[in-house]
Amino acid sequence: MLKHTLFFAFLLTLYMPLHAQTADQWFATGYEKYEQQDYAGAISDYTECIMLAPDFPEAYYNRGLCNYFMGYYDAAIFDFNQVILQKPGEARAYYWKGYAQFALGHYEEAENAYSKALYYDPTYVAAFFERAFTRYTLGDFADAIEDFNKVLSIDHSNSDAWFNRGLCFIAIADYTSALQDFSRVVESNAADPDAWYYIGFIYNKQLKFEEAVSALTKVITLESDAVDALYQRGFAYYNLLQDEAACTDWSEGALLGNELCKELYEKECMK
Repeated sequence: MLKHTLFFAFLLTLYMPLHAQTADQWFATGYEKYEQQDYAGAISDYTECIMLAPDFPEAYYNRGLCNYFMGYYDAAIFDFNQVILQKPGEARAYYWKGYAQFALGHYEEAENAYSKALYYDPTYVAAFFERAFTRYTLGDFADAIEDFNKVLSIDHSNSDAWFNRGLCFIAIADYTSALQDFSRVVESNAADPDAWYYIGFIYNKQLKFEEAVSALTKVITLESDAVDALYQRGFAYYNLLQDEAACTDWSEGALLGNELCKELYEKECMK
């Protein structure tokens, strides 16, 4: 499962003096409610602002963020489209429109929105990251890898990009590259159980079973209910001819509800 980082929403706080004062006041109170996470109240205030000043793109943008966080994705898309109409080239509006489209399962539309954001801001790291995530979801692994490459060229320490690019490499069975990426993740955070899991998974794929046991043991030490790691470590032990250890792992996994562990335990350990 991809780690999906939600980047900080930069609200637009500047307002235009030419609007009526009451519109400005509604905008200000909407912003205060947003900061208090009173998204429903903020939506109401921004709507009042827009009724008085319909050519106020900042109000549409902020209301779009509130609609997004409330789960009103169609309404958020409407708001971000209004920003785009009133302020062509506003990369952040395209970016958050992509978020809302993705939440609706409209992955191709999300990809297009992120591409628009990058057209107007070619250094928009968050848009590269989310377009990569979307392309991974669409099964377009090569282009996803290219986007993660761009993230890392701008922010070389972005561990989420290393992790997710590793998943893309697994998807195309490039285990050597994947192992390098997950190794980078644990270099920066040795307590990341997901990265250690995929390192163990890759070692099993490469038939390096002792290395797999070592990596998967780290996962199990970090997470007591790591059933997938128990399954994989059991597989490694089995191939090392350590049947008792394999059966112990599969037994524990079966007790935790893992059907694959249960199946292997019954097949291999109850003869």
